[in-house]
Amino acid sequence: MKKHFLAVLLAAGLPVTASADHSWADYHWARTTSSFDLQVINSTTTDWDPYVTQAIADWSKSTKLNMIEDPSGDTSSRTRRKCSAPDGMVRICNLDYGNNGWLGIAGISLDAQGHIVTGYTKLNDTYFTQSYYNNFSWKQSVTCQELGHDVGLGHQDEDFNNESLFSCMDYQDPPYEYPDNHDMAQLDTIYGHVDSYDSFASDGSGGGGGGGDCNSPPGKGCNKSDIGWENSNAGWGMSLGRRGQHETFIRIDPQGMRHITHVTWEKGH
Repeated sequence: MKKHFLAVLLAAGLPVTASADHSWADYHWARTTSSFDLQVINSTTTDWDPYVTQAIADWSKSTKLNMIEDPSGDTSSRTRRKCSAPDGMVRICNLDYGNNGWLGIAGISLDAQGHIVTGYTKLNDTYFTQSYYNNFSWKQSVTCQELGHDVGLGHQDEDFNNESLFSCMDYQDPPYEYPDNHDMAQLDTIYGHVDSYDSFASDGSGGGGGGGDCNSPPGKGCNKSDIGWENSNAGWGMSLGRRGQHETFIRIDPQGMRHITHVTWEKGH
């Protein structure tokens, strides 16, 4: 059953259409050029390779963004569990992350100026091996959407009862697998200016993000929140709110860096 989170608008009988502004807050990568190359390290196993390659090709149709796949990413369980990206890059991973309720996660880390400096995406095989989700539409759609979040995109529409907008950034079941022209237009808007420095890199060292680096115990420090022990232990920090199957968390590490995590929950969780 799809949920009505826009209850006031629907009750008033007003039409609900795709948002012309569906950026994820004002998150974006800093760059000094009108377009930029963003390296995506593919640390997924071979069964996920076609979905990752397709999503990277689709987002690279943007006039502002060219995702470059590094297919030689480490696929060890240890690397895929943490899924931490080097500075200036994104890493995408899959693993049996457990029966924890989420299908996919996109996370970004921000510097002091609020620009993205690393990103990651996790795809949870615990659910994608189940018959309901183990199909092209769900796998491609979630891969596409989470990588879209890694470059600063939000959702076009968050009401499952609305007609499909035919975008992976739309709430729908069955899901749609690809970005659309609205997504590309939003990237044009997000990256329609230049910055004084680049936060992306063709190569780099170090890392951030990862979704589990908070060193504070549950309920303390950067894990201080009221979201339940299972999410605090994941290192996501405090919930900024949930709509339907999607929820956003923030934590601030001892160095002051902000880490934002977008979670896609399974249906009914």
